[in-house]
Amino acid sequence: MYNRKQDAKPQVISYDRVKSYMLWLIERYGDYSAKTLLQKANLLFKDDKQFNEPALEYLKERGIVDDRRYAERLTMSLSEKNIGANKIKEKLYAKGLSSQIINECVSAIETSDKDYFEKALILKIRKFGEEPIEDIKVKQKALRHLISKGFSYSIANKVIGYSADDDY
Repeated sequence: MYNRKQDAKPQVISYDRVKSYMLWLIERYGDYSAKTLLQKANLLFKDDKQFNEPALEYLKERGIVDDRRYAERLTMSLSEKNIGANKIKEKLYAKGLSSQIINECVSAIETSDKDYFEKALILKIRKFGEEPIEDIKVKQKALRHLISKGFSYSIANKVIGYSADDDY
């Protein structure tokens, strides 16, 4: 009933085809880290991977793929959300970026402990209410929640004991 694609002969894998695929991904979906782009190319062109790395190197040389630029954009985007520095680092590691780039980008974020305290307080109030937490089990649950969102133990502990009457 329908024409099957099995009848079509497979396309030849070439350097230009791999390069155009990577460019298409970037144009269509935006920036990628070099590692992610290489993984996608390896997945599609798994039969012949010899052109994947040279095509990626071509894009790096031209400045189309730049891990530092990608990390800076992603860091700025993540810093606007209610998450801590540790969670931002975790998400950047998951994208395949080097630890040097990650540390530089996270240290460049202009947020103080007070900013992180306010972000953590928003999360605590949203989930556990405004009053200081006294119950040990709820306190442990709140600590786990805030630490999993990337906040340090000291900030999470301050937020849990914070009441509206206190000054930060």
